[in-house]
Amino acid sequence: MDNLGYLFAGYAVVWILLFGYMVSIARRQKQLEREIELLKDMKGDN
Repeated sequence: MDNLGYLFAGYAVVWILLFGYMVSIARRQKQLEREIELLKDMKGDN
C-alpha cells in the first residue's frame, strides 16, 4: 500500500501528457483547416 501514491502520480502524469498531446493535435488540425481554406480562397474554388 506504500506505493499507491506513486501509482496515482504515474497515472496522473500519463493522463496529463495524453491530454496535452490531444490539445496539440487539435490546434494543429485547426491550423491546417485554416490553411486549406486560405488555399481554396486563393485558387477561387469556393
